Amino acid sequence: MLESKVVRLVGCGLIGLLFILPGCHSSSSKALKQLELGEQNYKSGTSSNYASHYEEAVYYLKQAEEIFLDIPSSSLSEQMQAKRDKLLGLTWFHLGNCSESEMLYEIANEYYRKSVPLLEKSSNLSYLACAYRDIARTIVLTDGSQDSVLWYFDRAEECARRGNSEILELDIKAYRYQLCYPDSVERRLAVCRRLAEEFGAPMRYSEIVELLLAQHQTDSAAYYLERLQPKDSSYTYWYEQSYTYLQSKILVQQGKPGEAYSKLLELYDRKIEELRRDAGTRTYALTLHYDVAREQQLAQEAQREREWQRRISLVLILLLILSAVVMVLLWLYWQQRKKEQTAALRALQDKYAQQLQLALERLKQKVNLTREIELQRLRGNEPEFPKWLQTYRDEQLTLSKESLDELIQSMDTALDGAISRLRKEYPQLTESDMQFAILSIIGASDSDMGILLNVQKQTIYHRRQIVRKHVNPQIEDIDTWLHRYVLGM
Repeated sequence: MLESKVVRLVGCGLIGLLFILPGCHSSSSKALKQLELGEQNYKSGTSSNYASHYEEAVYYLKQAEEIFLDIPSSSLSEQMQAKRDKLLGLTWFHLGNCSESEMLYEIANEYYRKSVPLLEKSSNLSYLACAYRDIARTIVLTDGSQDSVLWYFDRAEECARRGNSEILELDIKAYRYQLCYPDSVERRLAVCRRLAEEFGAPMRYSEIVELLLAQHQTDSAAYYLERLQPKDSSYTYWYEQSYTYLQSKILVQQGKPGEAYSKLLELYDRKIEELRRDAGTRTYALTLHYDVAREQQLAQEAQREREWQRRISLVLILLLILSAVVMVLLWLYWQQRKKEQTAALRALQDKYAQQLQLALERLKQKVNLTREIELQRLRGNEPEFPKWLQTYRDEQLTLSKESLDELIQSMDTALDGAISRLRKEYPQLTESDMQFAILSIIGASDSDMGILLNVQKQTIYHRRQIVRKHVNPQIEDIDTWLHRYVLGM
């Protein structure tokens, strides 16, 4: 009973340990934290992209992409899964913009295509229209098929119409006329005027000026050039460059090549300065991003190491507690078993105490009867010994061999096979040695052994020395050693 309890307790402890090892945080809460971190990186990337800091934008957007792709769908609710897909689609779209800004048109095209299924899934029509538009633009820039370009422009216009975005629809038309129908100058000019004048898109004024210069309408071009003013400080430098370049072209058509040349030299000096500044910024940005990435990697590694140390400490504590519990239970089991063995040994002592008392009575009866017969003989009578007394005198043992075998078997069972182990470990012990050992274990005195074995006290002493020699001559008290051996002490 106690053994089965120990086994059940150890099993329960090990099973509990397996459930504790994965950590205290559930996978769902971890996924939600990842989703929040990915969203933060996405916002940082889009704000950097808006400010034209492309290296920084790419860094944060790539971080967001990795986090979103790492989140398992099974650990998020349906609502959170939809948010994750939407953010991942937008991240890919902005990575396409960054790649296109760096003139990596094929990579940009891949990002736009990856974003389309997720944008369709989230029904984000504005971004979906822009994605189709930019796929068409990058196909043209990489010398792709004209039919594919037109198909993507059609899809872009359809999404813009479904989203009720007239300005986006006009923007797509302007790109279609520019890239697919370069001869439709009037249509493109009309679309650009509507975008610039009705919808406040000042960047389109540069296209208007270009188109008017191509038609040699110099005065109209100069009029629209003055309207090319920035509404967003982020694009001020671009406006200044475009203004200077277009102004030089107008001066050429007005017959002022010297002034045009001066403007171009001014633009060239600005461009050289911009390239120098951009090279320094890129070098600094790369170094900064490398340091940031390295610091984040070190922080993540330190966090993982702390987490493993915490788990290992927890496991060691649990193992220590489990070991202590097992040791206590084993000690209790050993104590209980020791009590049971002591009780069994005491029961055997009580049983054979009765047999010893019976042997003493029979010996007393024998002595008294023998004396009576001897007295009768001294008086001249010749009485005969009774038959039972004669048989008694011929017996070698007061205890029969059957009784001794029964005693040995009972003790071996009560003491978990200790007697069998004693015989196996010390095969030189004879039958007489085992008889002495058995009676010594149950606590019989030398006198009791002499009566039960029907031998002299000196014979018992001699037998004790023989047993001691067979077991270990260095043992001082063979009786105590035998008692401790069978009880496992």
